[in-house]
Amino acid sequence: MLFEWISQVDKEVKFESSTSDSNIPPVIGQILSQRKINSETKLEKFLNPKLSDLYDPFLMDGMDNAVERVVKALESGEKVLIYGDYDVDGVTAVSILYQALHSLGGKISFFIPDRMSDGYGLSIKGIDKALKEKISLIICVDCGVTANDEVDYANAKGIDTIVCDHHEIVGEKPNAYSVLDPKSSECNYPFKELAGCGVAFKLLQGICSNLGVNTSFLFQFLDLVALGTSSDIVDLRDENRILVKHGLLLINSKPRHGIYALLKTCGLVNQKITVSLIVFILAPRLNAVGRISNAKKAVHLLTSTSPQQAKNIAQILDSENKQRKDIDVQTLKEAEEQISSNFDLEKTHVLVLSKENWHLGVLGIVASRVLEKYNRPAILISINNGVGKGSARSGKEFNIFQAFCELGDVLVSYGGHNCAAGLTIEAGKIDLFRDKLNKIAKQSFKIKNSLPQLIIDSSISLNEFSGNFLKWIELLAPFGPQNMRPVFVTKNMKISGNIIKVGRNHLKFKLKQNGVVIDVIAFNMEQYQPLLEKDDVAINCAYVIEESNWRGQSTIQLRLKDFEVFDGSE
Repeated sequence: MLFEWISQVDKEVKFESSTSDSNIPPVIGQILSQRKINSETKLEKFLNPKLSDLYDPFLMDGMDNAVERVVKALESGEKVLIYGDYDVDGVTAVSILYQALHSLGGKISFFIPDRMSDGYGLSIKGIDKALKEKISLIICVDCGVTANDEVDYANAKGIDTIVCDHHEIVGEKPNAYSVLDPKSSECNYPFKELAGCGVAFKLLQGICSNLGVNTSFLFQFLDLVALGTSSDIVDLRDENRILVKHGLLLINSKPRHGIYALLKTCGLVNQKITVSLIVFILAPRLNAVGRISNAKKAVHLLTSTSPQQAKNIAQILDSENKQRKDIDVQTLKEAEEQISSNFDLEKTHVLVLSKENWHLGVLGIVASRVLEKYNRPAILISINNGVGKGSARSGKEFNIFQAFCELGDVLVSYGGHNCAAGLTIEAGKIDLFRDKLNKIAKQSFKIKNSLPQLIIDSSISLNEFSGNFLKWIELLAPFGPQNMRPVFVTKNMKISGNIIKVGRNHLKFKLKQNGVVIDVIAFNMEQYQPLLEKDDVAINCAYVIEESNWRGQSTIQLRLKDFEVFDGSE
């Protein structure tokens, strides 16, 4: 077993139906109840999220001032710069405002910093570039809430700034013309978990309301909101669920040129696009250019009006993603060598790893893989000229951002979320930082040398897979944090037929139980093929149910997450 299986089932929790013959399968009702969707009123809102239920953007602190300033810029012909981050959330936020405000008649340009030469967020270099271009308003998206000095510099140079961000605020807010951040302690916006592109969309919603623009103009950008929100792994409930569900409908019915070109490059044109496909296939390609070269290519792709141009850019993204994968593999290997040689896992709560000239673009990805493999928060730091820049990933048991706040005196700068953060540190202080961070972590959680946990929603048999049951699984989508695709366990199954290797190290095979046979895909499990092929082996599986498009045929399959085998000959 790769995980410790933890059952979520609470038999005391039931779905409350006002009708005597509800068509909700009992297992689905149990899952709905576990997710606090325990009445028909809540169910209706969950299954049919309406765009009319989006919150009034003016409930967000600072929105009145922000809208007023942007409208003034549009009406007076000022030059406006959209300044974004280089991940998918930032790129989609830039694309939304750049394209929308340009369509509304604005003089709009955009700037995304180079990860290597500019670093993260609003910078003096970027502001100086804006000065040369006679920009009078900078709108920061998916960044800006920690850029106090930079905002002050822009103010001194006569440039107004509007910050649209969703990261935690460290200390005082920047002295911007307006700060839009639902996580601000001063903000009473009803939903705190918008992605950066979601905050940018709310600003656009406010602008459209002010100008009396038809909502059809606003809603054409929901595909980009869904792309950025899904990629940023934020909670997919409440307003995010509305935005993502309707955005996915747009992607699947009428994808823009850039998204279609990306889908074609990935071989996904005939598949139903889900959050999972965005996270694992589309997002890495959009992120790759920000990691390897410059993310402005991704903005050009998403805002392209030319199918041929979009095709050319999508191919570049695919190529750079392959290059990124090679760097990932080497960096992970070096990280694992450090862990093996330098760390006692019995005593280490947080893995803080550092090396000269690690590629900055892959630190977050590799930190996530270290977290997954070793079941500990992980921080990877790349050192260059005596300065370390790092990315941190943590599970829910340890708030990595709060720990950084407690160690502000050791760090040059930091920012982020509970489970993902970034930092800058003097190279000579890394050992001190590691020691202090582990002392904080030791007080927060116990070391888990056992397997990481896998939450199991229910135990079922294959003969429960009726059409109604499968329909209800899909009705629960879109899946993501706070509404994950349900994980089921089915026991005592047998392999049916041959096991086939697909891709680099994936397996496809069939399982049978009580006469029912179903397809299975097991990603990254090639090493377990000999075990599965032993005679008279029975298997208990933990899996999710999803639709597969294999060789042009759409079928239901189990995506294996974990398994255990035993002698089934008895």
